[in-house]
Amino acid sequence: VQQNATVRVISPSEKLLQQAEPVNSHHKTKKLRLDESLSGSTQVVDERTVTMGFHQWLASVTERIHQTMHYQFDGKPQPLVYHIPQEFFSALQHRLSLGSKKKRLPNFTTAFVRNDGLPLGSFSKYTWHITNLMQVKRIFDTPELPLELSQSFVKNVDGSYSRFRCPEPPPEPELPEGYRTDRPQAIRPMELRTFLKAGPGSADQKEATPFVIEWIPDVLPRCQMGELRISFEFGHQQSGQPEHCEKIS
Repeated sequence: VQQNATVRVISPSEKLLQQAEPVNSHHKTKKLRLDESLSGSTQVVDERTVTMGFHQWLASVTERIHQTMHYQFDGKPQPLVYHIPQEFFSALQHRLSLGSKKKRLPNFTTAFVRNDGLPLGSFSKYTWHITNLMQVKRIFDTPELPLELSQSFVKNVDGSYSRFRCPEPPPEPELPEGYRTDRPQAIRPMELRTFLKAGPGSADQKEATPFVIEWIPDVLPRCQMGELRISFEFGHQQSGQPEHCEKIS
């Protein structure tokens, strides 16, 4: 039995379309995920079983710190503000005392009346100044996400900046004894980094830069939730040298 085979020549435009197809399919996959997140899963979720643990919440704070330390933005960002249960802060306060036999007391305690914004009333604010980078790391390290004290970036063609992670080198092959290979070093782009500030800085800096944690309890008294504010500064480096110019958004 003879079969007729059909041969079709693919035009250059069709080749380009085929090459772009994986990218388009990736966008379709992302769009499907977005549609699913907006419309919700078809599976019914029992809201009574939806919970968030302390470590999961703290990991989200750590990730937010990472996002804030962006090379493209100023090194004095606005404070990160959270409304959290009192027991979450109690767990965080325990971390403030890690490495010490005594419970760490706040550096400042302030009583104030808020009458120019909500919620109105009299409140107490407790403020801790952390001036040791390793202590900041101990506070915000979690099994899910450790705190990174510096971030690496590359400059894009349009002048913006993107996070950069140097790829891990492949494992070295097992060679007979006496043999060795000279592996080429990975090519790295010009090093642009941001680094978290906490403690003494340059020689001409008179005061240490603090990592500040503020707690105002009973902002939502019926729910026993308070207001947590985290303030910090970060610096910019280019090829290991600190930049003195200010970054703007």
